[in-house]
Formats: sequence, structure tokens, C-alpha cells
Amino acid sequence: MSTVQSFSIVYIFSLLGGLALFLYGMDLMSEGLELFAGNKLQKIIEKLTSNTLKGIGVGIAVTAIIQSSSATTVMVVGFVNAGLMSLQQAVGVIMGANIGTTVTGQLVALNITDSAPLIAFIGFFMYKFINKSSISHLGQVVMGLGVLFMGMDIMSQSMVPLQTNEAFVSLMTKISNPITGIFVGTFFTAIIQSSSASLGILQALANKGLVGLHGSMYIIFGFNIGTCITSILSAMGSSKNGKRAAAVHVLFNVIGTIIFVILLGILPIETWVVKFSKDLPAAQLANFHTLFNIVATVILFPFSKYLANLATKLIPGKDPLTEDLALKYINIKSGKDSNAALTDVRAETTRMLDIARENYKIAMEIFNDYDEKKHRLLLHNEEIINYLNSNITKYIIDVLSEPMDDTMASYFTGYLRIVRDIERIGDHTKSIGEYAKASYDRNLYYSEDFHKEIRILDQRLNSLYKSIYEDKTREERRANTRRINDIVEVEIETFRNRHIDRMKNGTCDPESGLFYEKLLSSYERISAYLSNIGKLVI
Repeated sequence: MSTVQSFSIVYIFSLLGGLALFLYGMDLMSEGLELFAGNKLQKIIEKLTSNTLKGIGVGIAVTAIIQSSSATTVMVVGFVNAGLMSLQQAVGVIMGANIGTTVTGQLVALNITDSAPLIAFIGFFMYKFINKSSISHLGQVVMGLGVLFMGMDIMSQSMVPLQTNEAFVSLMTKISNPITGIFVGTFFTAIIQSSSASLGILQALANKGLVGLHGSMYIIFGFNIGTCITSILSAMGSSKNGKRAAAVHVLFNVIGTIIFVILLGILPIETWVVKFSKDLPAAQLANFHTLFNIVATVILFPFSKYLANLATKLIPGKDPLTEDLALKYINIKSGKDSNAALTDVRAETTRMLDIARENYKIAMEIFNDYDEKKHRLLLHNEEIINYLNSNITKYIIDVLSEPMDDTMASYFTGYLRIVRDIERIGDHTKSIGEYAKASYDRNLYYSEDFHKEIRILDQRLNSLYKSIYEDKTREERRANTRRINDIVEVEIETFRNRHIDRMKNGTCDPESGLFYEKLLSSYERISAYLSNIGKLVI
């Protein structure tokens, strides 16, 4: 191997190592900020997106915290897929996410690489030696920032030889072509799935004078388009509305790029950015990236409704899940006469319980004979249960704000608890489905005693469901559900003891035994929730 080749390989390794530190620093900062903010980001997205402008604010804030527009848009696709967010609401969050992701580029542009090791050490000290969780999480953020700058410095130093490399200079000249630049930026970011990391590498090149703002502008457009690949991949198995949310992400960045390419031909944007950023190449790139996303959002904000409509036209057809994710008996826009509202709540809650009962039946079927199609149906039904839980609860709380007597208020409060318990039954039923899939995947064996005991518990739970539906008086239903639940509790305790004996005797496979214990816990909770419902149903 020649000296030149050895020299080149050393610098390539240095570049890769610097990139690894840069990405690791981003991960540390992201994780630390999430922990510092608490596990409430998804709830914030779900609750504070009632209009597009609020959605933009939420998108900026959440993405600035987790430092990944891809992660935010993946969450948005998930919310839209689950019916927790409309497509129109998603547009605002996606716009905001594009602005929020520019924070990392601005941090890199600070150019504090000389202090990076000290920053990393201070962060490490806070993270490792201070017991207060909030300070520890903040220390992780500071440590991540230091590591990020150390990685940035290593990448910059590894690119020094490229300044005199004729082949590289020629390549960068070709990339300065607008179409080539957009294509290269898109392709590169689609591979590493992080526009922030792509921009960081470009800033490292700029710091060494290897690229200028003019050619970089088009590469940055490509970065914004390429980062859409993550949301596209996450939407592949989702509903049509989930796919439309991913399409909105692509449309926003493509249309924004077209608009900005036109503006670059009309306005001296490049001159403005250079003047504002002075002689700081990394800052020029960061400021252009921020400017692009802010201007694109300002221009496209009034047309957010049309972006959603265009996505719907590009991905046409009805979505079975979306049709199911609707209130069939409650009319939110109608008046709130308490008697009529109670009738509607009762009907909608009964529908929710019907779906939970059907899901329990499916869960037992696939535990005995696993079927992938039935498991998907179970998950589909669980999304409907979650949707009904959220929307019936909101409606009842709204109705309770109206004047009514104490008796009527107690009825609505009872249904709040019923809806909550049905949702929890749905969660445990979903768990049974997961145990079924895991048992099938691992080819686990269950003894005949296991099957006998499960059949007994299955009969008990079916009796509980039947009692809620068929017992004529409230007192009869209360007494019956309490009686059956008491029997279930005794039987589960008996079965647990038998199970322990089988484990001791070696007649039960340990892994199967673990799933059996989890299954018993799910039965126990479902029985308790059904008993609660039996006491409360009016």
C-alpha cells in the first residue's frame, strides 16, 4: 500500500469517526432533552394542535427538543393513523417540524470547537455525579453538545487534504449545479435519514472552504426533501390518512423548494444571508437553512388546507379505519339536553363494549390457533376503542359543564369510569394477542392442564360479558358480576398455585410458564374491570 493511499484511508477513518461522534452527540442531546422535558411530548402534540397555527408552534417546540423532524413527522403519521389527529392538524405540525429541525445547524454554527472537550466534561460531571434527575438530564444535554462539537472538529480536520484534491474540487463544481445539488442532497439524506447530520457535514466542508453558500443552497433543498424518507417508510403500513400525512411532508418540502428556487432568481437572497452571517461559512449555511424553512412555512401556511386536499387527491379512496374512527350515536354539534345526551352516551359506550367483547373473542381464537389476519383485525379494533375512549370522554366532560341535577351528573360520571375501564380491557386484550403471537413465533408448548384452566376462565369472562348485556335489573347485574368476579379471583389463585407446582415438577416449560403468568394477570384485570362496569351501567 502506498503512502498516499495510507494517508487517504487515515483521513477517511477520521471522517467516519467524527461523523459517529457528531451523531452520538445528537442522540445524547435528544435523549437528554426528552427526559428533561418529561414523557409528555406525544400528549402535547395530540392536545395542542386544534388549529394549524398552534400546530406549527407545537411542531417547532417538539422538534427543537428532540432535534429530529423525522421523529416528529413519524409521531404525526402515527397519530393520524390512529385517528387522534386530523390530516389538517398534521399539516401545521409538519410545517413547524421543518423549522424546529434547524436548531442543530444553528448550534453547529456557534463554532465553539476549542471549548468542546470542556463542555463535554462539564456535562459528564452533571450527568454522573449530581443525583437530582433534572440536573442529570440537563448534564446529558450539555455532554451531547460537547461531543457533537468534538465530532464536528474531527470531521473538519479530516477534510483538510481535500482542499488541494483536484478530483474533489471538480466534483464540488459539478454539485454546484442546482439540479445536481438538489439530487445529491436528497440522495445523501435519504441514506442517513437526518437532515441535521447532513447539514453538519456540509458545514464542516464549508468551514474548510471546500464549498460555498451558492452551491450549498441547492444541496440544502435536497436535504429537506431527503429527510421525508423516514416518514414515507413509517407510513407504508399505515392507513390512507397516515400515508397522506407523509405525502404532506413531501409536498411541503418539494413545493417550498420550487418557490425558493424561483425567489433566488428574483431576489438577492444569497447576498442578504452572507451580509447577515458575515464571514462565517457554517453560519451562512445554518441561516439559509432556517430562512428557507421559515419563508416556506409563511408562504404555504395560508394554503395548508389545500396541501391536505392535494395529498388526499394523490392518495384517493376511502379508508376503512377512518370510517370506523367516528362517533355513530353522539352528535357533538347538537344541543346538550342531558337526557338525550345520556341516551347517546349509553349507545356509544355499548358500541365500545361490543368492540371490546369482539376483540376478546378474537384474542382467544388466535391464542388457540394463531392467525395473522385476525391479529391485524384485533389491532384495528383496539385503535377504534382508543378513539372512542378519547372522544366519548371529551363529550361527557363537555356535557358535565352544563347545568343538571346531581343524579344526572352521577350517571355521566359513572359512564366516564365505564369508558375508562373498557379502554383498559382493550389494552389487556391486546396483550393477550401479543402473547399469542409470541407463543406462535417461538413455537411454545402448553400443557393440557393449561388449556383446561384457560377454558374455565374464558367461560367465566364470557358469563361476565353476558351478565352486563342481559341481566334485567341493576341490582341483579351488580350481584351477578360481583359473584362471578369473586369466583374468578379464587380460580386464578388456585391456577397460580398449580402452575407453581408444575414449574417445580418440571412439567411446564419455563418460557411457556412466563406467558401463562402474564395471561392470568390479564384475565384477572379484565374480570375486575367487567365487574366494575356491571356495577355502574344504568
